[in-house]
Amino acid sequence: MKALFITGEASGDLHASKLIRSLKLIRPDIQFFGIGGDKMIEEGARIIYPSDKISVIGFSEVFSKLSSLREARREISRYIKREYFDFAVTVDFPGFNIPIARHLKNNGIPVFYFITPQVWAWGGWRVRHLRKYFRHLFVILPFEEKFFRKEAINVTYPGNPLLDIAVAPGKLKREDLSKGDLLVALLPGSRESEIKRLLSPMLGAFMLFKKNHPGSEAVVAIHNEKLLPLIEDVGGKLLDNIPVFCDKTYDILKACDLAVVTSGTATIEAGIFHTPMVIVYKLSLLSLIIARLLVKVRYFGLINLIYSEKVVPELFQKDVNPKTIASELENIYTNKDKISEKLGELKHRLGNHGCYDRIAHSLLSMV
Repeated sequence: MKALFITGEASGDLHASKLIRSLKLIRPDIQFFGIGGDKMIEEGARIIYPSDKISVIGFSEVFSKLSSLREARREISRYIKREYFDFAVTVDFPGFNIPIARHLKNNGIPVFYFITPQVWAWGGWRVRHLRKYFRHLFVILPFEEKFFRKEAINVTYPGNPLLDIAVAPGKLKREDLSKGDLLVALLPGSRESEIKRLLSPMLGAFMLFKKNHPGSEAVVAIHNEKLLPLIEDVGGKLLDNIPVFCDKTYDILKACDLAVVTSGTATIEAGIFHTPMVIVYKLSLLSLIIARLLVKVRYFGLINLIYSEKVVPELFQKDVNPKTIASELENIYTNKDKISEKLGELKHRLGNHGCYDRIAHSLLSMV
């Protein structure tokens, strides 16, 4: 049996690798191919095209990666002419994965979607494509299952994968990170464009916050050490006395008192550790114009969307500046016990552990 996995981002590479591992436990004979990165390679997948060449954020960045996106599609097309695949799994990355799913289905390959686009927020035109090109959807937010069922789409909510991933290994303790009274974690994102837009205002905000709390200290947490040179370049002198840790995010979230977090799955990670946070996000001008025309939800932070209320503050565009972030840090510091208690409900709202195993069993029953 041969399986094709396609993802376009570091997070997707991680989720794909976890699902591959679960599938191998059930069917060790499966051979895995696809577009992905180091995590998929570690699980034995043969990479057709590296996902880091096509990773984009926002609408405007697509144009800068068009040649790579076309090249990746050509590689997939060539491969499916040479190899027979029993099924394909696309992970997130809808701008690429939905068109490629049409191509795969037209070539007789059943396609499953893991981590679907947020069509409940914007991009409703994609619903008909999801219904037409995918055999089954595996969604990661509890309210998405009801949404897609109303659209007559085959869907399962197997639980959120972060319940399996977001576990603090205990390699770093609080005393390893800070001798201060208060520890603030700064999570500037996993993409270059996020770091370029968000790291400086995060660091500036902490400097302002520290004036009122001299005993406070900060740490920067990133998942990928390849981003370290960019972090150091963007942060510059603002990083003086602020350490940067790679692949220690969960220990840091468990140990810290407050966090400033880039919007996305990192907010759920922080929530799992009951960490009071300020959510921030900033788009390019073109992406902002398009988003304002299309987005139709009240909140953009996943935590607030899951709770259907404003549990933590979220700052967007011009509000992502040191003064405003520092002000919101003061607010969550004042209410940190109340926020932490509220976030304690998150695991129950997300469901049970074992997401990847449930998907693997379900998927194999359909091919």
